[in-house]
Amino acid sequence: MITFRCIVQEGCIPLDIRPRLVSGLADITAEVLGAAPDDVQVEFNEIPHGAGYRGGELSTTSLVRGAIPPGCEQPVREQLLMKICDMWCEVTGCGVDEVVVNASDQGYAPNVY
Repeated sequence: MITFRCIVQEGCIPLDIRPRLVSGLADITAEVLGAAPDDVQVEFNEIPHGAGYRGGELSTTSLVRGAIPPGCEQPVREQLLMKICDMWCEVTGCGVDEVVVNASDQGYAPNVY
């Protein structure tokens, strides 16, 4: 199972476009990693309005945290991350400075949140 945890600012990623983001993540993961789209799980967590700031202003940044199978080659990982970033920007209309995408090996749990 490949998982994505999408941490978004309340009100920035409308509920009606989230299914497109989920299918985009599944399609890209299938294309780049060869996983079946059904093997991709996506969850959304919202940061309450007023609880996230960047540079002294309310944040509009989304964080897309992936857990992928261990051993992914760096060029493949980079391709995955770039495609996810491009898709996220296209679907949401956000700029590249409003999305952070990472893909850690499954089982690797950094102590950073």
